[in-house]
Amino acid sequence: MVVAEKRLIDEYFKVEDIDQAGQSFKRVSRIKCKSKSGEVDMELDVNIDIYPIDKGSEYRVLIVRSLGISQEMDQGKYKPEFSQIDNELLEKFQYAMFGRVFKMIKDQNKMINVFASFGGLILKLSGKSEELDKFADDQRVYLLMRKA
Repeated sequence: MVVAEKRLIDEYFKVEDIDQAGQSFKRVSRIKCKSKSGEVDMELDVNIDIYPIDKGSEYRVLIVRSLGISQEMDQGKYKPEFSQIDNELLEKFQYAMFGRVFKMIKDQNKMINVFASFGGLILKLSGKSEELDKFADDQRVYLLMRKA
């Protein structure tokens, strides 16, 4: 079970397009998705060698601040208790990445754009959703994904 304070977003997304601008890298595809609620759009680079993506399919995406069993959040410094990850949570997903939020943009229309990098694989979330307010610049995040 994910502690509510750790959860940044837990949503189902439908893949609407893959590599719309063409595939830049052999093993990476950029997917464009819309949340089931219609409030959040997502663009995500995925290593398709590891995790092939199907256009039109739905995926559950969970983004959390920590995989640790403890209530404490990951502050980027090693602590022995952080090595105790929640395997029960990881086993429910097929694809996992660790990254960092590097930019957030809020405009006058209360639209929020969140950008994160997972070792060079980029995530962009856009929407008016209150869930996007939980993100912060320089925040460490874990993205977990599975086919619905």
